[in-house]
Amino acid sequence: MPLDEFSEMLSGFAWMALLASPVLLLLASAGGYWMSRRALAPVDVITRAAGEIEAKDLSQRLATLGTGDELDQLSAKLNGMFGRLDDSFRRIAQFTADASHELRTPVSIIRTTAEVTLTRARSQHEYAKALRQILSESERTTALIDDLMLLARSDASEENAPLEPVDLAELTRNACEDARLLAAGKSLDLTVTGGYSCSVRGDYEALRRLVLILIDNAIKYSYAGGNIQLYLGSQASGKRNRALLEVRDHGIGIRPDDLPRIFERFYRVSKDRSRRVDGFGLGLSIAQSIVVRHGGEIQVESLEGAGSVFRVLLPAA
Repeated sequence: MPLDEFSEMLSGFAWMALLASPVLLLLASAGGYWMSRRALAPVDVITRAAGEIEAKDLSQRLATLGTGDELDQLSAKLNGMFGRLDDSFRRIAQFTADASHELRTPVSIIRTTAEVTLTRARSQHEYAKALRQILSESERTTALIDDLMLLARSDASEENAPLEPVDLAELTRNACEDARLLAAGKSLDLTVTGGYSCSVRGDYEALRRLVLILIDNAIKYSYAGGNIQLYLGSQASGKRNRALLEVRDHGIGIRPDDLPRIFERFYRVSKDRSRRVDGFGLGLSIAQSIVVRHGGEIQVESLEGAGSVFRVLLPAA
């Protein structure tokens, strides 16, 4: 059969393909560019929105379309990160403001006392009285600075004291003996019940300070003539046991609205209560940081007007 017709058709097809290829390439490039721009448009939106969020204003959030795709999930994750950063910045700003406020009072008293004392000649008794007041405020300022430095080191994970086996029962009894003088000032009884063998791995001095903070807190907010009960025991947690320490008082208690915030630094649960009780509002924050550093948790239950119980759970040795 003659093949001329097929040869002409193949030749025409080759010329058509040769001429149409550039056009098809241009169309494909334009279509790909349009599709890529459309696909990457949300990325540009995220980039611009993230660039507008600054440390001074972390309240802004990225828009989410609810499509559930990878970019939408990325926006949700970034919003969560911005939310945590916003909360951290707010806490730092509040912490700085509260620390400045607490430091301003004793520094002002020290300066004012010195200035007034130097306005004219004073008797030896007046000089001694002024110096005692300056010393008292200096000691108060030093205590506050020590607490702030402890919390700062805890936040920076610089508390690297070696963890050794500690008899929590013996430590608690020794701490109670040291605190009995404070309790006697309000005619309070301190009692320790529960197991006599309760070992944990930890820093002895830090755990001792934890127990003293909880006892001191119970003494401050207990009614005169009452009692404070400490209980030592254990609690099963999966395959391991945890040492349990409870400090229970029968004092004024804590309002339900204040319970979620009592471990915040400088937080005072009541203005009236703050005026009657000395302190900076850092004790429970320090206690919580000690417990967290030892891999445990601290809980609180309270009924206003009936008392509170603080419960510390630490991994048993």
